[in-house]
Amino acid sequence: MRVTANGIAINYEINGQGDNIVFIHGAFDNLDMWYNQVPIFSNKYRVITYDLRGFGKTESPEGEYSISLFAEDLYEFSKAIGIESGVYIGFSLGGSVAVDLAIEHPEIVKAIVMANSSAGLAVTTPPPNAQERFQTIQDLLDKGEIRKAAEMMAAAALSPNFSSKNPVEFERYVRVKLQNDPQTFARVMRSLRREVSKPDVNRLICPTLIIVGENDSVMGPEQGKQVQQAIPNSKLALVAAGHASAIERPDQFNTVVLDFISEII
Repeated sequence: MRVTANGIAINYEINGQGDNIVFIHGAFDNLDMWYNQVPIFSNKYRVITYDLRGFGKTESPEGEYSISLFAEDLYEFSKAIGIESGVYIGFSLGGSVAVDLAIEHPEIVKAIVMANSSAGLAVTTPPPNAQERFQTIQDLLDKGEIRKAAEMMAAAALSPNFSSKNPVEFERYVRVKLQNDPQTFARVMRSLRREVSKPDVNRLICPTLIIVGENDSVMGPEQGKQVQQAIPNSKLALVAAGHASAIERPDQFNTVVLDFISEII
């Protein structure tokens, strides 16, 4: 389905009935990344998944992209489909969007989940060769070799050896990434890399769950503690996974999030 919000056509899906749960995907992902969550959460809740501006099937207008723009898109999108309030669950980039939304529009946010997302609140150390890997991915995208780039990004987001031990699941995640336009993604990431502002967490009043992967080379347990210390009314949960915990360990991820939601609504 599509709806126009904040001047763009946003692609989205709704499954289930009940209180609103909105999932916000990460960079070079799209709404299909939540394939391990939608069937479970929609048994009890109204689950909304959508493609961020520039990703999946949502429009990709020219211009600078930013966390605040993504958050304003989400706010207008929420109003357009009749969400008065809900729980917003964001992965990586999506976690930053959830934080900004909760700060700027607290009236519609019951709680947020920051899944593998520091939102600029932790001192993160790039893993070895991170810059070289990013440049390689950028070069592959510029040359249109999207599959190779998607495989590199998927592998980097998962624990070592996950792809060899779980080839079917790995391929499924790669196929999610293949639904994005490589040129648009490169443009979006160039914009976001220039963004250095940190959210004013003193204005973040809703309950917050911070999820970190034990094997996440960037947003690991130590960074998770830093984020928890920075955000009032927050709790921290560890998942035995790399960066993409919702993909790698959906059993743990779903249990932790559902338990948190049950305390809120």
